[in-house]
Amino acid sequence: MMKLLQTVSILALPLLAFAACSGGGADTDGDGKISKDELAAEAASIKFRPGEWENKIEIVDVKFDESKLPPEAKGMTGAIVKQMIGQVNTSKNCLTKEDAEKPGADFLAGADNEECDYKKFSLSGGKIDADISCKGKQAGEQGDIKMTGDYTATSYNMEMSMNMQSPGAGNMTINAKNSAKRIGDCKG
Repeated sequence: MMKLLQTVSILALPLLAFAACSGGGADTDGDGKISKDELAAEAASIKFRPGEWENKIEIVDVKFDESKLPPEAKGMTGAIVKQMIGQVNTSKNCLTKEDAEKPGADFLAGADNEECDYKKFSLSGGKIDADISCKGKQAGEQGDIKMTGDYTATSYNMEMSMNMQSPGAGNMTINAKNSAKRIGDCKG
């Protein structure tokens, strides 16, 4: 479960990086695909507030299909799933002035991951609208993430829906809320 929350946090990082961007989306050539170069170009134009940011992720709902689990494991996931709902993971990150002035493509979650495709990534008019698809490390694993919400230069709020498929473990859908805000200058 902690790995899942970390994955959610990593996928939310682009929103922090794009917090003050006002473009109409990363697909600048209109080919329907968002390349690393397009992500990097959009990142290069970002102007957001450096400082310490607090990020909160709350698991709102979890649905798990047990049909592909071995018989001895069926029925065991219900308690685990119930424990996940309502959990809030809070973390703090320091975004330095240097990072704020020159974020590179490596600053973007998934930008260096050849297994992720950004189908949609728009931050127009203070609104967040993203659709990301990633292949897992094992054959047949797939994760689809949809994010919607709003943002300013010092905060964002969004809802995320993640649908993960695994041939050995079945399908899991997780709905979560993610919010972040600048809480001051970096400490230390």
